[in-house]
Amino acid sequence: MKKLMIACFAVAMAAVAQAASVNWTITNVYSPSDSTAKVAVGSMSAWLFVTANSTDVTTIKTTTLAAVQAVLDSGDLTGLSSLAATHKTNAALGGFTGASGLPTNFSSGTLTAFAVVVDSADLASAENYFIVSGGATKDATFTSATGAKTLLWGDQTSYTQGAGKWSAVPEPTSGLLLLLGMAGLALKRKVA
Repeated sequence: MKKLMIACFAVAMAAVAQAASVNWTITNVYSPSDSTAKVAVGSMSAWLFVTANSTDVTTIKTTTLAAVQAVLDSGDLTGLSSLAATHKTNAALGGFTGASGLPTNFSSGTLTAFAVVVDSADLASAENYFIVSGGATKDATFTSATGAKTLLWGDQTSYTQGAGKWSAVPEPTSGLLLLLGMAGLALKRKVA
């Protein structure tokens, strides 16, 4: 029995060592305020959102670009964490090369994902964001339980291109106060 248990453990360890994985790479992210400066190590975070999952991995959250955009428009980016499949802080100058964080128990099927970068290591203090390549999705397709696939978006030198431009995070308090003031004026006019 003991030999059988050891053999099962060895097989399980071999399966884990050979598990399929998904890497995702966003290279050369530039500062919101300086289109020539690559962002410093640890100063940005990228959030990966899976829009389709035909694999046997049931633990990966799926969402839509519209749902993510609604959170971005709200001005409270902390809501992104409930939609993201995974996230990473940039460990290289300007880039998220080799970022992973997804479960590794893939066997077959396809994942489709897009990414959002924010100018902070955490969502609560982010002031700017961009939807990488304008929300362009990348696929990772598996035919077996081994090997690695990479979702590659490449350089984000988007100051001369339309896709992926940095946007300021909306400040919701001002909008709310403005709305309240307009409602007050409308009520005052109605009463008069």
